[in-house]
Amino acid sequence: MAKDVTIKDVAAEAGVSFKTVSNVINGTGSMRESTRERVLEAMDKLNYTINLSARSLKTGTTGLLGLAIFDFSQPFASYLADQIIVCAREHHYGVIINTYGQNEHGLARAMRQANNLAADGWIVFADHAMGQRSKMPDQSYPLVLTGDWDAYGKVDQVTMPNVEAMRYTTNRLLDSGYRSIALFGADGSLGARHYRQATEGTQELRVQGYMQAYEEHGIEARMDMLFSGGLLTSDSGVRATNLMMDQGVRPDAIICLNDAMALGALHQLQVRGIRVPDDVQVVGFDNVPEATYANPSLTTIDPHIDSYARHAVDMLIERIQGYDGAKRVYTSDFTLVERSSTSL
Repeated sequence: MAKDVTIKDVAAEAGVSFKTVSNVINGTGSMRESTRERVLEAMDKLNYTINLSARSLKTGTTGLLGLAIFDFSQPFASYLADQIIVCAREHHYGVIINTYGQNEHGLARAMRQANNLAADGWIVFADHAMGQRSKMPDQSYPLVLTGDWDAYGKVDQVTMPNVEAMRYTTNRLLDSGYRSIALFGADGSLGARHYRQATEGTQELRVQGYMQAYEEHGIEARMDMLFSGGLLTSDSGVRATNLMMDQGVRPDAIICLNDAMALGALHQLQVRGIRVPDDVQVVGFDNVPEATYANPSLTTIDPHIDSYARHAVDMLIERIQGYDGAKRVYTSDFTLVERSSTSL
């Protein structure tokens, strides 16, 4: 039977002390980056694996962060997960991921499961409202809430400039002479009042920004220009395109509430003989990597997911390390990335 590799074996292979190897594993201490790399290379060469149970018993930590997210049906989810993993790795943390599905009970179940998973704290991407009386933030582990639902000051929160980004983008289209703008990803039957009064929620806030831009131009946004298509997936972009065209609506531009819908819309517009951007402008939201390689390449709102992920990771690690200050809210910036699907 092969002998288990120990920290002492790694130290001997790397030519460093036992303490140095321990510091690398735990992400503590100060050392040259070349020393850290030499230890990591020795760990790889010897196939050394960290005994999480022993480490947890000794230090009370596992060196792992948790990410709870709906699923990977949208490119945004994998893009966010990748960015969180990159940021966590810079702090010498690993990441475990628990998907909870797109149903109203999935997130609560994931929070219960988190107690049985070896993470020091969790980044939670919420897909629905918590409510002021929600017990979800009351966990025994540090928690950072991400997404577009209010944390009510109960935990640290990272969110996006949904209203501002949509208002700016819609204004750009209106100022360029595109007056008839369809919006994919929201239900117009809920009425203008529902969106105007909203204080949280992805669809709600993004529609609110769209409406505000029209109001700034002295025009009332038409709710019959909103096409849902279901969940914010590429299939929904196809359905919303068909629904719009089957109703005889031919807008100057289409703004999709995420890139997944925009990619589906680009595909289906081509299928139905509509040229982008000659016949209609198309804009997405998220700036996922796939947007660059769409045909035509997709103009999209970039909510700076790298900064979004970095703040979530930094806030969580600070809480794990004992920070007990006031709850914080970080809102990322945005940029409209113009590509070939528009002529602005």
